[in-house]
Amino acid sequence: MFWAYILHCRAGKLYTGHTDDLERRIWQHETGQIPGFTRDFLPVKLVWSEEFVTREEAKKAERQIKGWSRRKKLALIRGDWDAISRYAKSKGSPSTSSGQPVVVPNKVHAGLILEAQNAHPSECCGILTGNGTEVTGLIPAQNVHPTPATHFEVDPQTLINAHRAEREGGPQVIGYYHSHPNGPSYPSETDAQMAAGDNTIWAIVAPGETTWWRDTPDGFLPLPYTQVRG
Repeated sequence: MFWAYILHCRAGKLYTGHTDDLERRIWQHETGQIPGFTRDFLPVKLVWSEEFVTREEAKKAERQIKGWSRRKKLALIRGDWDAISRYAKSKGSPSTSSGQPVVVPNKVHAGLILEAQNAHPSECCGILTGNGTEVTGLIPAQNVHPTPATHFEVDPQTLINAHRAEREGGPQVIGYYHSHPNGPSYPSETDAQMAAGDNTIWAIVAPGETTWWRDTPDGFLPLPYTQVRG
């Protein structure tokens, strides 16, 4: 049998490959035995794979996925075929972003502040859950970036678990949050490079201020927000 696979690498980068021995190949990537991209972005973690009968089928899948946008790859990883279909239909089309205010319960906002305080001087990070533009909860995650004082990377396993729980009827993943311990409350250049352009909501917690953003294919757009009791 043959496999196409995707690895989540350091700095949030994704690598796609194919192999006839998945277990051995992943071990080679993890131990830095394969020169090139993955060795430069260790550690790596297998986040998706699919089995094929022939090598040509696996190679064809690899080539196809390599041509996809980051947001489409992320949709594949989480098994969101509706999103994959939407991205395919909208390829090359302008995207719009809703300016509808984000609704944030006081307890969620307080949780964001506490997460940022507890992680200081490193950046905190995690997942926002809710419905549409209503944020109902947080899923804290470990910041696995090698320089967490100035960058963030959500633990891939936390992402996988959150999306799996959503598919099984759990809270809907609507976005992400992180803090800027010593920086401004708007997206940094690094944030822009990491963004998937998938219209998710981002919260950025900075000293004295929390701001909300829509991660669109055309960049981050600021969102108004309303705090409510609860």
